[in-house]
Amino acid sequence: MHAMLTAPIAAQAPALRRASSRSSRGKRIAPLRIRAAIADPDAALLAKTSVPEWKLPRDPLAPGAPPAAGTWGPTNQTIEDWRSIYRNTSLSTTDGSAPRTIDPARVTGTIPKDLSGTLFRNGPGLLEIFGKRLNQFFDADGLVYSIAFEDGELTFKHNFVGTKGFTDEQAARKMLYKGAFAIGNPKGDSFYNPFDFDVKNVANTGVVNWAGELYALWEGGKPHKMDPKSLRTEGEADVVLGQPLEVPQMAAHYRVIDSEDPTEKRLVAFSIESVAGFLQPNKCCFYEWDVHGKQAARNAFGVPDASFGMFHDCLVTENWYLLLQNPNKFDPQKLFGEYMFAKCALAEVIAFQEGQPAKLHMLPRTDKARKIGQKTIDVDNQFFFHHVNAFEPEGCDDASRVVIDSAPWRYMNFAVNLDTVTPAFYNGGMRVEYTRFDVDVVRGMSEQAPLSNRVMEFPQINHKNTGKPYRFTYCAGAAVKDDVKWGPNQCLIKFDTEPKVGVKSDEEVYYFGERTFLQEPIFAAKPGGNDEDDGYVLIVANHAGEDLCRLHIFDAKKIGDGPVASVELEDHLPPGLHGYWSNAVHK
Repeated sequence: MHAMLTAPIAAQAPALRRASSRSSRGKRIAPLRIRAAIADPDAALLAKTSVPEWKLPRDPLAPGAPPAAGTWGPTNQTIEDWRSIYRNTSLSTTDGSAPRTIDPARVTGTIPKDLSGTLFRNGPGLLEIFGKRLNQFFDADGLVYSIAFEDGELTFKHNFVGTKGFTDEQAARKMLYKGAFAIGNPKGDSFYNPFDFDVKNVANTGVVNWAGELYALWEGGKPHKMDPKSLRTEGEADVVLGQPLEVPQMAAHYRVIDSEDPTEKRLVAFSIESVAGFLQPNKCCFYEWDVHGKQAARNAFGVPDASFGMFHDCLVTENWYLLLQNPNKFDPQKLFGEYMFAKCALAEVIAFQEGQPAKLHMLPRTDKARKIGQKTIDVDNQFFFHHVNAFEPEGCDDASRVVIDSAPWRYMNFAVNLDTVTPAFYNGGMRVEYTRFDVDVVRGMSEQAPLSNRVMEFPQINHKNTGKPYRFTYCAGAAVKDDVKWGPNQCLIKFDTEPKVGVKSDEEVYYFGERTFLQEPIFAAKPGGNDEDDGYVLIVANHAGEDLCRLHIFDAKKIGDGPVASVELEDHLPPGLHGYWSNAVHK
C-alpha cells in the first residue's frame, strides 16, 4: 500500500463527470499562475520527534542479510513503526530554501569522488494541514528536495511545490481542498455535491530535470515548472520543453533513454485524456525530447475505451510505445450511496473489476511498427502502477514480438489507508511481483510468468538499457521471500535476469533492519562505465527506531556488501514517491 499513487485516480475526474452527468461536458482549465508559499510554518505543522516504543520481547533484527523464509513476518510493531514515518516534514513551508552544505560529520563511509550530479526527489510533505490529518499520504502536498554531489561535498535544498491549492491553504491557514483519497469534506459538512470531482493538484508524484528545465509531475493535472537552482515554482505548464500538451495533464512517469552518443539520448513522456467524446477514443500523445530539449518526435493516438485506465507509467522499445490499462469500472452506486455523503473517497468510485482482462495498448513509434498497426491486446486480470523495461528480443527484426517486464499488483483496493493496514494485509492479498510478459503483437496474444516471488516495487534500471535487452533491476522490496507472506519495503534488491522468456531471476539483497523502511532507489551511471551495473544506487531510508532519514549510496555491483556511504539528513522527510538523477550539479 505504501507504494500506491494518487495521481492516476485524480486524473479520472473528467471521466467521472462524463459518466455521472452527460451534461457536464466542458472542462474548466485554471489560468497560469506564478505562486509561492507565503505563510510562516505553524508549530503544529512541523514533524514531532516520534520513536515508537519497542514492544517485542527481543531485540530488533539488524541490517545485513534478510531473515530466512518462514522466520519473520510483519507484526503490530512493524505497522506502528511504519505509520510513524508518515507525518509532516520538519522542513519549512515558507518560500525559498537557501542551500546548505551537509556537514561531513554526518557522513559515514566515503562519498565516491566520481559521483557528480544532483539527486532530485518529490513526494508528499504535509500529512497534517492546520490540524487536519490525512490518512492517505497520496493527498499530501508535493515537497521537492535536491542533494547535489560535487567532489565529495553535498548540498541540500528544498521547496514545496507552489500549487494553487498549497498556496491558498497556506494563506488561509486551513484545509480548503479535498484529495482523491480523502474521505470527508474539508469544510466539515457531511454531504457534498456528488458531481464535484475537483481535487487539489498536489504535484507530489514525479520530478524530472531535462535540458535545464525542472518539472514536478502529477498526472491528475498540469505539470508545475520549477527553477532547478532555487526550486521555486514558476507556474503550471501548458507547454513542456517547448511542446504544447495534447491534453491539459501529463503522466508522472516517463522513460529516459541514455547513450554514450548524445544524439541518441531521449526523454520520453506521455499524456492521455481521461474523458473521451461519445464513441470517440481517448486522445493520447507521446513526446520525445533530445538532450538539448528540442522536439525529437511527437506521436498522437486515439486509445479506445480508456477513460478509467489509470495510466501512471509507460514503456518504450525501438519500434513501440506501450501503455497498460487497468480493468476498472465506474461505480454509480458508490458515487450516490457513499461519496455524496462523504463516506468514501473519490478513488473508491472507480472499482477494480475481478475477472476482467487488463489491456495492453501497442502504439507504433516507427514505420516498421506502423506496418503492423496499433494493437490492443488482453492480458491477465491485474493492476499496473510501475513497469521495469520492455525490449524486442534478439532475432526479431520485424517488430512483431515484445518482451515486457513489469510489477503488477494482483488486484487493487483503494479503501486501504494508513489507519486500516494490519499485519494481515501482508498475508497474500494485493502483493506485487516482478513479472515477464511475452507478447506476440501480430497475433494479439500475451503470456506471462513471475520472475521472482519476492514482493518488490519502485523498479529502476540503467537508462542505457531502456527499450533494449537488459539484466539488472534495482528496487525496494519485502524482507521475506515467500509465495504468500510479504511486508513493507525494507530491502534493496538487485535482480539479475537473463533477457529471454522462461527464466527466473537471481537476486542480491541488502536488508536495512527491522525498523527501517525504504523509498525508491535511483541508479546513477558511472562516467565512462562499460558494464550495465557500472554505477551507484542512491536510496533514502526512514529509520523509525531512530527517527532519522538517511541517504545510502551503494556500489551497484556489490549491493549485498551494504552502502559505501550513508548520509544522515537533518530533517524528517516522509516517504517520497519518485526521483531523478541529473548529471548536472545544481548547488
